[in-house]
Amino acid sequence: MMEQRLERDPVYDQEFARAIQVIEKHNDFILTTHINPDGDGLGCESALFLALTGMGKKVTVVNANATPALYDFLPHRDAFNVETRHTQHHEVAIFLECPDEQRAGEVIDVSRGASHVINIDHHVFNSRFGTVNLIDPTAAAAGEQVWDLLGGLKCRLDNLMAIGIYTAIATDTGHFKYAGVTPRTHRIIAQLLELGVKPDYMNEQLYERVPLEGLHLLAMSLSWVRYNARHNVGWFSVTQDMITATGAKESNTENFVNYVRAVKGVEVAAFFLETHEGKTKISFRSRGKIDVSIIARQLGGGGHQRAAGVLLSESLESAQAHVLAEIEKRVNGKV
Repeated sequence: MMEQRLERDPVYDQEFARAIQVIEKHNDFILTTHINPDGDGLGCESALFLALTGMGKKVTVVNANATPALYDFLPHRDAFNVETRHTQHHEVAIFLECPDEQRAGEVIDVSRGASHVINIDHHVFNSRFGTVNLIDPTAAAAGEQVWDLLGGLKCRLDNLMAIGIYTAIATDTGHFKYAGVTPRTHRIIAQLLELGVKPDYMNEQLYERVPLEGLHLLAMSLSWVRYNARHNVGWFSVTQDMITATGAKESNTENFVNYVRAVKGVEVAAFFLETHEGKTKISFRSRGKIDVSIIARQLGGGGHQRAAGVLLSESLESAQAHVLAEIEKRVNGKV
């Protein structure tokens, strides 16, 4: 039996009830998550795809970017489509982990792409662009919210859905290391284990399948780590030349930034990836004193206090210059 949320929020509960009604009433759905999708959004998509199709619904999954190879074990991830603009109309669109509609890469036109928009997110800042807004900043991951939703729908839960939810929660909590983890988080994980999820299997899939080329790229990039004068900000980059030299893929850099945050004394870590399109993808990590989501949002991205990101349409050199300047302002308390 699904347990109730520990702290009842009347507004959230009203929206939750509306979400259940919309899902039960309609039959044609489209799911999407933010650009450069991560484990939380993709895991939720996988679980929802299984749940909704199991209820006899028609489900389309469309993301702005391809699924990283790291998540190729997710059930039915082969059903995830990649489009810059989806023009077909659907009865219901479900946005996962998108603080605003632009964060999804504008894959779906909210005003015309669906009759109902269910906005599921656990970011503190959300524009509430949906016709139904399930916004819960107390959730450690959107996976926790989707788990509630599956229980409310009274659909038959199985091991494959549990794999998606486990992936969502484990990746968005740094494998249960971040401050947002609560007793409820572990209670949900216990329920997923009861459905047959194997922690050793999940750990291997998420953290122990690094391709040799990816390891070579990591070694090359770490040799270029730089720090500010106070040694509390660290950063490094991966260029297209480095990717070509090692034979690696851009998706192999998924967790590179965490290596610099792990350095003693570093309060903020930044990782810069030069994409094949000539843009710059930046990942931020913080130990908690500095809210990197503020920096990311100012630049047009998003995320959480300790983990955020943004994609800039500028060169690596240009992006590094002004992003590092913004980080320094925050670290030095000048803003």
